[in-house]
Amino acid sequence: MTSSDSYQQLDDSARRAVIRRAVLRPIATAVVLTTGYFVVPMDDVADLGSVVLLVATLVVVVLVCIWQVRRVVRADYPALQAGEALGAVISVYLIGFAAGYYLLAERHSGDFSESLTRVGSLYFTLSVFSTVGFGDITASTDLARAIVSVQMVCNVLFVALGGRLLVAAVRRGQARKARG
Repeated sequence: MTSSDSYQQLDDSARRAVIRRAVLRPIATAVVLTTGYFVVPMDDVADLGSVVLLVATLVVVVLVCIWQVRRVVRADYPALQAGEALGAVISVYLIGFAAGYYLLAERHSGDFSESLTRVGSLYFTLSVFSTVGFGDITASTDLARAIVSVQMVCNVLFVALGGRLLVAAVRRGQARKARG
């Protein structure tokens, strides 16, 4: 078996190995980022620091997206690589917003309807991302509302444009591979 064998040409053992890698890498990324989120000290940051962190997170998400799209296009198995890419980008995106919300809430407890712990910040981020928005935690200040609004707009872009971008990258990768 060479790395460029067609997925259909792989035997069952090789297919399982390829799928296992495609599943385990994004899980490992999510575990490392989540562990870092809960372990790395985050305190005594000014409001500007929280905003800078969120902007930096968005920049990192864009860079990770670009890097992952390039990996999808060049991958031996573009569809599997697209799944990996999605897992990695979502992890960076969600942990970045959760850290930003946590820092914002740490600096000014009135920015949200209740005090946010790290778990609470991650929960809030996930409820905004999933568009569930239970309403148990809400942004209470203009700064917090602005940041949540940025996340909501990015969520829509993430789903709409991100999905289309990954599908296009998979098609391009498959076409590249078919050309030989």
